[in-house]
Amino acid sequence: MRVFKKVIAVFMSLIIALSASISVSAFSVDSHNSNNSINIKQLLIDEGVPVFTTKDFYNIFNVIKSVFRLVTGTWMLPEQNFNVTVDVFLTEVSSYIAEKSGLDFVQILNNLPETNQLADFITNTFEIDTAEFRTQMYIKRDEYNSQGNTALSAVYGIIGMYMSVIEKCEIYAEQSESNPAVYEAYIRLTYKDGGQETFYPGLLINTETGECSNVGTDGIVGSGFNMNLSEMTVYATIDCWMRNFGFCLFYDFAASSMPVFFNYRTRRFKFDYNGMEYMIQIWKGNYTVANGGEVGVYCRDKSKSGSYYDCANDEQMLNMSMQILHGDKILVDEGPMMHWWVNGFNLSDRMYFPESLTMKFSIEMTDEEMLRAFCESIDNHYMNDVTYSIDGLTVNVVW
Repeated sequence: MRVFKKVIAVFMSLIIALSASISVSAFSVDSHNSNNSINIKQLLIDEGVPVFTTKDFYNIFNVIKSVFRLVTGTWMLPEQNFNVTVDVFLTEVSSYIAEKSGLDFVQILNNLPETNQLADFITNTFEIDTAEFRTQMYIKRDEYNSQGNTALSAVYGIIGMYMSVIEKCEIYAEQSESNPAVYEAYIRLTYKDGGQETFYPGLLINTETGECSNVGTDGIVGSGFNMNLSEMTVYATIDCWMRNFGFCLFYDFAASSMPVFFNYRTRRFKFDYNGMEYMIQIWKGNYTVANGGEVGVYCRDKSKSGSYYDCANDEQMLNMSMQILHGDKILVDEGPMMHWWVNGFNLSDRMYFPESLTMKFSIEMTDEEMLRAFCESIDNHYMNDVTYSIDGLTVNVVW
């Protein structure tokens, strides 16, 4: 019987692989037969490709789980899903995003696996009073938080919640008392011991402007990014956590090693100004489920070598704006604003090849010396695929 199951599993895998290859072949043949002059590559560049949706992911993932179950006799992940409920308002927001981009947050939440097995085992084996344990963990959490050690504070908080054995998670939104157009998201956890607590994760949704943000400047849920639902664009805040880590070649190398998630082109323009070595780096392309681009300002002491640069500080920020276009269609339009890293990532139902995207951006330089140094760095760049014009101290660049 075990051998029979394995044979069935292998047979199913072959069917899946064959189906995928037939689909690709059918597309190629149909496209070719419809018009012999059609260049498939050019068609893909012009039209883009459909995004890999959340629904697509779970369709494939569920097949993989079934095959794994047939081969091994066990489940790859716990069979029970985490008990999560999302209210009507947030479900509607998620459905809107899913319709526009294929990214379905509620579907992801509803498919989170149950992870209470270890906590159940430990608390039952050692007869732990989870309510008291949680209290002690939160005391340590608050102690480290008061010392500014947010990392250890988070660790103790997570341990306290997990060991309490979460039975239910409710995610809901309430209208802000100060502005009825703004909804604040909350998370309510119910524990096995009957305890319950509510958290504000850091998400405000403005139904008039479409802005999704946080109370502070660290982005939605501390991610470093905000989102505009009207434009379906995600963008970084000035004080996002990435600002603490500068930039170096390793970051691009790491991203290029994951082509499924990142497929972009980049250019670096280096020049000396005011006793510092500056680097203005630009990117355009695909970012997991978005088309977008970035313009970053970085600098370091001229005595330093290697590829690492610090992010521009507040005094070194420049007034910048950026657009990403596919043909005549504007996908991203950010600025002008004083920033060290102006960027935007448009969520849509199509992904476009980086070479089919056009970046237009402008940077207002501090003075004539900086203007001349930056323009010379463009002129001397070995790729010669960037053009620019000058308006006063502002450089308008097209790539």
